[in-house]
Amino acid sequence: MRSWFSAAFCVGSVLARDLHDATKRKHAHTYLQICANDADTSAHACVHRVSATWPRSATFDAPDCKEATPPYAAVGTSKPACDQSSLSGVTGVNIYNPITVALNLHWPHNDYYRGADADTFTDWDRIRCRDGQIFSTGWYKKYTPQECARLCAKIHNFKGKSCTHFTRQWIQSGLPEHNDGYGRDGDTISGADTGGPGSAGTGSGRYTYRGQCIFFSSQNAECCATKQAWEATRTDHAYCQESYGDRKDSWNSKHRSWRLATSAFSPTATWPVTSFNRRLSEAGYRNATSEDPDVHELVFPDGSTLWVEENDVKPQIARNRLSPGGAEHAIPPASSTL
Repeated sequence: MRSWFSAAFCVGSVLARDLHDATKRKHAHTYLQICANDADTSAHACVHRVSATWPRSATFDAPDCKEATPPYAAVGTSKPACDQSSLSGVTGVNIYNPITVALNLHWPHNDYYRGADADTFTDWDRIRCRDGQIFSTGWYKKYTPQECARLCAKIHNFKGKSCTHFTRQWIQSGLPEHNDGYGRDGDTISGADTGGPGSAGTGSGRYTYRGQCIFFSSQNAECCATKQAWEATRTDHAYCQESYGDRKDSWNSKHRSWRLATSAFSPTATWPVTSFNRRLSEAGYRNATSEDPDVHELVFPDGSTLWVEENDVKPQIARNRLSPGGAEHAIPPASSTL
């Protein structure tokens, strides 16, 4: 009996230690960080990983962010305005960080950035914000993560609010549901493996399926979406508890969310203007649709809708739609200002 117990104990010890072995199933996840103002955006690939090995407790490393397009240079190389290497580096743009939630944590239970098992210690970015929804867009193919970020940066003085968080929601995807790239069906993702800048996509491709942007104005760091920030930022620490009950992670859904991390862009004009284009789809605009870049159907939490335009696109739409031969032409995108 004693020899059997000793053998079982030894095997169990070996297995337990093997789960913390540096040669075991190490991996990382890569998420989009977005640099945006009201006219243009660029994407960064931020790799989240755990490099700790047994016997050290698993702890997330600081995210390693690179530009999301080859050759995956340091952030700020192609777009100097997005440089985050110093406090004065980011100029004229906002930086939006992905909201993620740590999974498979074993110990301690009150610290959601640390765990005991480095191999199952991972995070997820299918997170939906809860707090402070101001409005959403309709469902259209043009609403990529980068377009959501650009519109978030543009929202200014809407009933006294600006956009601090945004969520991209989708229903369909060209990828399997448990694939890390699920919902990024418009992105070119290099390779099937996670953990490298190429596996984030860029968030700017022509998406196959319709998506929706949802915009929020919240004082909470993660808009009451995760345990990590349940009591963050606000002086009223009971706010999320009173609004949404016991803290839990709003994850495992067809959403991805971002929060304003660095704000260096201030819009000069109020947008959207609610008294301007309530009849955008009627006389004079019959050739405009919400797949046009500068036309948006906004949906408010009570279900009411509003059609808005960005840069007085009515004459341009008329010209493009009624060009010689009757051919339709897309409205040129805004020029890059990053």
